[in-house]
Amino acid sequence: MKRNDVIELAQEQLIPLWLKERKDQTVLRDWARGVHVSPFKPKESDPELESLLEKTPVPFIMLVVSILAQTMDLKDYHPGDEAMHDDLWKIWQGNRMPMRQKRLYKASLRGQGYTMLLPGEPVPVAKIFSARNMVAVYQDPEADEWPMFAAYGEQADRNHFHFTVADEGELHTMQMGPEGQELEFIETNVHRAGITPVIRYSGGVDDEGAVMGEVEPLIPIQANIDQTNFDRLITQSFEAWKVKYITGMAKPETDAEAERIKMVLERGHMLLIENPEAKVGTLDASTLNGYIEARRDSKQDLASTAQISQKTIVGSQSNNSDGAEAQAAEEASTQRKIQDYLTAFGESHGQFFRLGGHLAGIKGAWEDYAGIADWANSEIRSLSQVADAVGKLRTQVDAPIEGLWEMIPGMSKERLDRWKDLRKEDRDSDPLAQVVRGIQQP
Repeated sequence: MKRNDVIELAQEQLIPLWLKERKDQTVLRDWARGVHVSPFKPKESDPELESLLEKTPVPFIMLVVSILAQTMDLKDYHPGDEAMHDDLWKIWQGNRMPMRQKRLYKASLRGQGYTMLLPGEPVPVAKIFSARNMVAVYQDPEADEWPMFAAYGEQADRNHFHFTVADEGELHTMQMGPEGQELEFIETNVHRAGITPVIRYSGGVDDEGAVMGEVEPLIPIQANIDQTNFDRLITQSFEAWKVKYITGMAKPETDAEAERIKMVLERGHMLLIENPEAKVGTLDASTLNGYIEARRDSKQDLASTAQISQKTIVGSQSNNSDGAEAQAAEEASTQRKIQDYLTAFGESHGQFFRLGGHLAGIKGAWEDYAGIADWANSEIRSLSQVADAVGKLRTQVDAPIEGLWEMIPGMSKERLDRWKDLRKEDRDSDPLAQVVRGIQQP
């Protein structure tokens, strides 16, 4: 695009969209980090109430996002043509994505996440963005694989942002103020992707292209939990003990007299009152049961809405049985939800490797739609269950042993390759195998 066209597009569409998304996503980010809107409090506050207010938030939304992100770990990618595998996997490892991928998933769970791939050495360079820092514009946001335009902002200094617009052939960088004012064009750099090199990661796109992450629907429930916590802390601090009272006694005239009466009222002392009209009694403490039950109900609502096991959020599971099978049944709903995310993110990873292979000049990578993302297994299974399943698959359906190794929990690609090498060494050193090879040779 020409410089004037870029400036017009930025001013009229991309900057207003970016500012709106940044504002909305900042709210979601804060809730996901445990920075909550304060509960309602009395108008006349004091340091004690402010201290209780600081103790109120319990970051369940942050826990939900962390739990889901922890279950997502790409351990390998299998292209349609395995001859490309090692070269493609070098792009993933060269960008330290085995470690960085969790940041991408957490951003995606809050709303949307993006990766941008650009030419680089020795491998194409990947940058990760959240929806707070990047926006992408699609002609059809539900169906399109690649955006028409993408734009991201990075803070240059205290009063300025660098705002970059990406299209099918170039990156156009400008400078602007925090609210998009004082826009100045800086430079244009060419990339050779042929498409806008931005990949969207989102698990919740509906039929109209709208996106809702994990955080937004949980905010009202989290706010309810925080309010209940605050009310309970107030009651616990100011109304949780019995209050003694005496009527018909003259008010002490001096501080010394008041201290003497306090000593008389201490535990183990007998109180004698001369005034026959005087009355002595106690005011009962306020019970906390209602607050505790209300908090538990809200936590159950949050667990159900988030499809997270009650044991994680509430502290007790609905299934009272013990063992791995009972816990797996408790987390069945969570696993179904995770599978939806893995399907969506797996497609995005396919785009990542196709574009990365294209930029790296790997023949056939761009046309390869048959690649499969291989995720680490996050389901709860005991080792004996896995061993039993693997053994039956081997003996009853004659599944290949090296393929079954991938089912073992915690099996990484590096360890799998090492096992295969060791198996080959065992075969080469087997005397019977050596004899058979000698007979087969002409």
